[in-house]
Amino acid sequence: MAEEQGEEKTEEPTSKRLDEARQRGELPRSPDFGGAIEVLVICALLFLLGGGIVESLSAMLISSLTFSSPAVDAERDLPLLLGQRVLEGFWAVKWLMLSTFVVALLAATVNGGFSFSSKAAAPKFSKLNPLSGLKRVFGSQALMGLGRNLFKFVLIGAVLVGVLWAKRFEMLAISRDALEPMIMAGSSIALGVFTAVSAAIAAVAVIDVPYQRWTYLRRLRMTKQEVRDEMKDIEGRPEIKRQIRRRQRELSRGKMLDRVKEADVVIINPAEFAVALQYDEAINAVPILLAKGRGVIAASIKERAAKAGVPTVSAPPLARAVYFTTEIDEQVPEGLYRAVAAVLAYVFQLSALTPDLVAPTAPTPDVPQEFLFDEDGQPLTQRSP
Repeated sequence: MAEEQGEEKTEEPTSKRLDEARQRGELPRSPDFGGAIEVLVICALLFLLGGGIVESLSAMLISSLTFSSPAVDAERDLPLLLGQRVLEGFWAVKWLMLSTFVVALLAATVNGGFSFSSKAAAPKFSKLNPLSGLKRVFGSQALMGLGRNLFKFVLIGAVLVGVLWAKRFEMLAISRDALEPMIMAGSSIALGVFTAVSAAIAAVAVIDVPYQRWTYLRRLRMTKQEVRDEMKDIEGRPEIKRQIRRRQRELSRGKMLDRVKEADVVIINPAEFAVALQYDEAINAVPILLAKGRGVIAASIKERAAKAGVPTVSAPPLARAVYFTTEIDEQVPEGLYRAVAAVLAYVFQLSALTPDLVAPTAPTPDVPQEFLFDEDGQPLTQRSP
């Protein structure tokens, strides 16, 4: 629908769209990066270990071409001898093979990572469509690939010509040497040329990696409508969202009720409201609201308080004032300090009461006019009990 309206794809792809592309086997890979890095590592190892590898392979070759009469007559031992020579050959180049394997893994990790996709492996009959094939051949991606290949061809040709021209006198000189020095010098020149060409390809590949990443993300861009549709799919239908919010409220309510046992007092309006307050002068000089509720939640707070032995004080105006003005874990407003202090003083007197003392009279806290509310949370113009 968005494409029919001609809406441009200006938004960056979301993580969901990137995951879907990865599942299809689409990764931002540079076709030359891995091979170029592997070849450079092989060249470096040949510079460092080439002499030892040549000596090992030469010894193996001499041993393989040296036969004795008993060895020739023992035809049954030839397969075993062949296997030994093959193992010797692999052992001679073990560091080349191991390094190539490790570098291939690291290069693949840098070059888009690993991904096995059954969708990518499945046959796609749409590729048999001639029109789709023509689009791939003459499309923008194909033209960019052609340009990249032409650039590589010109660059490799220029590097090759430059290196060979710089080595021209050396190559003419080795033609007058004996066979063994000529082979050694020729191998050194060939390795240098091979390294220079590989370095040129690697330079192109290093530039190509961010370019492939850029084109990959550009190809997966989305329209604003696609982003909105995806967000709707992620968030779900309105009824699902309501269920999630209801479940979140239930979890939050459960945590709140668990904290009632930490309260110092629960102030109630017996008809509907209950608020649980904590006062610890060492932590906070002002009382903190731990839990509040009305109706069923208020009944649960009072039940939890009874089980935990938390004192309950009936003070309807103060209960409503704290309920409508204070949120969980917040300090009670400054205007309610005196009223709350009167209730806390009464509670602390009860806790210190001994059998020979008369129980104090329950207080009637004086709540300021601006903190008086009815049961609907509307401010009262005059005091009501």
